[in-house]
Amino acid sequence: MDAGFNVFDVMHHGLHEKQISNVFRWLLEEEGSHNLGDLFVRLFIDELNTLLVDQEPLLHGGYWVRQEVNTAVGADAEDIADLVLESKEAVVVVENYFTSDGHGHDHSRYQQYSRRDSRRGVVVLLCRDENRSLQTLGWENAPVLTYAKLIGRLRELTGRDLVYQRKNPEAYSFVEQMYRKFVEERGRMVDEDVLGFVVAMCETGEARRYQQKQVEVAAEQFASDLAEQARRRFDEGRLLLQQIKSRLKGFGAQALRPQLNATFGNDFVRKVSATYAGIYQWTVNFDIDDVGEDIGEARLQLKFGPSAWFANESDPAWRQRVDPAVADYSRLFLTRAANREVRQSIVTLQEVVDGLDKTDTRLHDEIVQLLAYRP
Repeated sequence: MDAGFNVFDVMHHGLHEKQISNVFRWLLEEEGSHNLGDLFVRLFIDELNTLLVDQEPLLHGGYWVRQEVNTAVGADAEDIADLVLESKEAVVVVENYFTSDGHGHDHSRYQQYSRRDSRRGVVVLLCRDENRSLQTLGWENAPVLTYAKLIGRLRELTGRDLVYQRKNPEAYSFVEQMYRKFVEERGRMVDEDVLGFVVAMCETGEARRYQQKQVEVAAEQFASDLAEQARRRFDEGRLLLQQIKSRLKGFGAQALRPQLNATFGNDFVRKVSATYAGIYQWTVNFDIDDVGEDIGEARLQLKFGPSAWFANESDPAWRQRVDPAVADYSRLFLTRAANREVRQSIVTLQEVVDGLDKTDTRLHDEIVQLLAYRP
């Protein structure tokens, strides 16, 4: 299916947080060339107010918008917030990133900056994907606004306003393209389709294509075999695998590691990493003490997609495997080097894409059972 023209794709825009911040700043400026007035500011504040549970709602009017604002005080090192909405009554500090992750910024410093001059202060995460397991060090207290929610609402309002469309065709077209880029292309149904494609690649023995570092060469070869639509799905599949890897590593470090350390002792899991390459790269490693053979891989691992397929069906290092007839590559797999064992998890890749909750203990419980087993 032809995706159609989209200015974001033509200019490779929206691939960096600064680019997306530029777009949101434009929308938030009441005098912007979009000719929306304060429509988007009011929409933004309305959505934020729905998340401020048991708090007085923020007022709508009088905000001026700044970008790349240093929130540091005195001799502190710079800490740059992406956007700041400021009025006489309130300050809203916005950290924009692809996932709901403070990614090194100081939440308390942002909060202190927002409450200057005794004004009402709110610190907000603006993101494409909400992933609660990444929200730590105070960021778990920050309300999360997603691109899909805000742009979806904007598109709904402008889509009903025929007068606005007639008077501002270029701006309205831009809103439509934003919606297609940041909502439709990142929707759950699209992720499910792409995830289904990756699973099919594993089930049909094509998973090795994902081990090649020369992505373009691999994609071109695959496209010549299965036509241009397959090329697009191949590229989307690799991007989705990278997203799953990032989310799974984040959950492993922020949630699963503390859970396992609480069960086995504070230093049981020393490190969580995802450093392998080739067919092994779709793996999250847990550095633990464990008896048994050393087969050149981490003692405890979570594998998915092509890496799970390779371990379960092709790699002779693993002796105890899941029957290929019942293996389901839409799920995570666990490996324990000491037993040379591969097990299938009940946790699905779609659940990882959607964001595992920090209180989810299913992987913890499966790992406890795996480590307790002695062949």
